[in-house]
Amino acid sequence: MFEKAKALVYLKANKLDLRDVEQLPMASGDVLVRTIATTITPGIERLQFTGKSVTRKEINFPIVSGSELVGEVLSVGAEVGTVQAGDYVFVSRADKWFDAESLFGCQAEKVLTGGGNVLRLSRAPNDVDLLTGLLAYCLAAARKVDLSQVERVLVLGLGSVGLMLAEVLRYKGVATIDAAEKFLVRGKLAAARDIAFDIEDFTSDYFDRYDLIIEATGRIGILEQATKFLKPQGRFLLLGNYEEMLYDYRLVQDKEPVMISSAHSTAADLQEAAYLISIEELPLKKFITHHFPIGDFKRAYDTALNAADAVKTVLMWQ
Repeated sequence: MFEKAKALVYLKANKLDLRDVEQLPMASGDVLVRTIATTITPGIERLQFTGKSVTRKEINFPIVSGSELVGEVLSVGAEVGTVQAGDYVFVSRADKWFDAESLFGCQAEKVLTGGGNVLRLSRAPNDVDLLTGLLAYCLAAARKVDLSQVERVLVLGLGSVGLMLAEVLRYKGVATIDAAEKFLVRGKLAAARDIAFDIEDFTSDYFDRYDLIIEATGRIGILEQATKFLKPQGRFLLLGNYEEMLYDYRLVQDKEPVMISSAHSTAADLQEAAYLISIEELPLKKFITHHFPIGDFKRAYDTALNAADAVKTVLMWQ
């Protein structure tokens, strides 16, 4: 008899519901966690809505949604030594589902996951602990660039990734950060100086200006427009989820840019992120823009995916 948990599941394209889902039997390296809160990550959820994956893994409906949670450990397998029952944790993946598939699978009242997906927190969690994965992702991205060679940065897109990476770069000492973002409310949150509603609003004064341009819109074609603002042999840092790399290389090649992809963070990145959050080193509370109880998940998803002022939307399970 499999244990069941209430989970938010994509039953088919554009159909999300709260359903009972069976979990696999607990193994010796697993951890069972009671969920306190989760977030909605728009970039991932927009693809899962249609059954598409942000990784090479193929997924089929039904799909357990979600990508991160904070919670309390209920029990651990015999081989788990990093956490114990009663610990508060951040979980980055929960894929031990029997009758549903998942990419990260964290939108559930309790989750079973491998011990490597669990990070112990030093205290009872609050909202900003849900940003651990996002901050780790941006720390990993910043690490892939030699920041000693970077004076000016242009961030394209101020969703959660663009906003957080701007904070990380400022924390690491980058002098000038500008941005392009169509929603004014997000621009007001950004650690950026000059902000344009559209990249074409930047005048010729900004041509050949930036050592690093960060693509965080998910629209790879924007590189065609952005190239004129990049210094020769400058760097593009790609942080979007792209199904296909479609852009006119002829419009880019004259600058001979270095293309840097960043898709993964490490355990060390997660630990650094958790530490920075615990000592309140970065102004992160502004990222948490909306809260909803799990019973109001439909409105929560509509807000997260469509509201201009939504950065991180939190679902409360307790």
